Amino acid sequence: MKLNACVVGLGTSDVIGKDPGRSPLRLQFESFRAALRDANLEKADVNGIVTAWGAPRGVDYDEFVVAAGLNLTWVSQLWTHGRWTATAVQQAAMAVTTGVADVVAVINSHVAGQGYARKLAPMNTPLGGSMDEAFRDGGGPYGNWTLHGTPGAGAGAALAAQQYMDRYGATAADLATIPVTLREFARNNPMAVLRDQELSVEQYLSEPELMGPLRQSDICEMVDASTCLLVTTAERAADLGRPVVRIAGMQGIQSGRDNYVFFSRPGLGAGVGASYEYVAPKTFPVLEMAGIARDDLDGFYTYDPFSPQIWMALERWGFCAAGEAAAYCREKGIGLDSPLPMNTSGGSLAEGHLYGYGHMLEMVRQLRGEAGPRQIEGARSLQWGTPWGDSLVFTNEQVG
Repeated sequence: MKLNACVVGLGTSDVIGKDPGRSPLRLQFESFRAALRDANLEKADVNGIVTAWGAPRGVDYDEFVVAAGLNLTWVSQLWTHGRWTATAVQQAAMAVTTGVADVVAVINSHVAGQGYARKLAPMNTPLGGSMDEAFRDGGGPYGNWTLHGTPGAGAGAALAAQQYMDRYGATAADLATIPVTLREFARNNPMAVLRDQELSVEQYLSEPELMGPLRQSDICEMVDASTCLLVTTAERAADLGRPVVRIAGMQGIQSGRDNYVFFSRPGLGAGVGASYEYVAPKTFPVLEMAGIARDDLDGFYTYDPFSPQIWMALERWGFCAAGEAAAYCREKGIGLDSPLPMNTSGGSLAEGHLYGYGHMLEMVRQLRGEAGPRQIEGARSLQWGTPWGDSLVFTNEQVG
């Protein structure tokens, strides 16, 4: 079946902040209303919802449906994790393509432990009210286990980054390029939480290492916020008088021993994965579905809770060979003047940790030509792709 899905509306909560004093439900109402206004739709037009953040840090789909007075024909709620960003959008695309829903809201709200969540009793415990994934019998997808002394995501990212740097000779100065560039993007994003905090390579290198090679600027900014994307068919989109951004291709999250570690691309030997010299395929199902080649892409977006994810994603998707991403970022860059601009909103490191959904909104803005000073000139096709293999291609061109 051919995809027939477009993003027609986008919205964020009124603020992305460390502690704006808003409950998850209020944040979600703000992003939902903003998306409806953006799409020229009424709430009665929405008959489907996908969310990945439930209570207590987010809003369960049924709680929001009741509070908003919605009447839905299709819903889906995924696991609370930034890993499910592309999957949530893909489910919405499949829902409208198959006709089980007409307009689907991909909506997520979340409050951080330093923000509103500190008021929630279940979140006041040292582990945030739940056992970390690394405490599972088989360990966890971060590539670190309790035998390492810490179960947190940061430790897993640090282990994978150190492995990469030891294997390929990448340096802290190489890594600095990523947070410095994303901070520059954030300066031109009025919603970014670090928009007023400049960062130079010298400032970055003066920061102490906190976990392995990771410094403070390599670690995402946890925020309280909400995002919403509205997805419908091309036919319905054409009637709304808004720029149309098509979901042209998609590829599911890869699952297996070679794709188990969250912060590594295949071949690095992290966790249970085998160690070998990874060679990216010449093309991927997501590109074939979209009918474009890798060289046709005008920008690339990836989930970036930690800086080294940029390296891992570039190599996973074949923009450079294994071990070459550090030099690629240093020599070619990831800014607007580079061959492949990345995470132009400032990403999780500077806009705020929106679990990847902020990147999706930014891709839509870019393809509408609404990104202002951070606009990619002539943007036509953009890819989302993570180190573990899930992907989307958005385009503003007619899909044949």
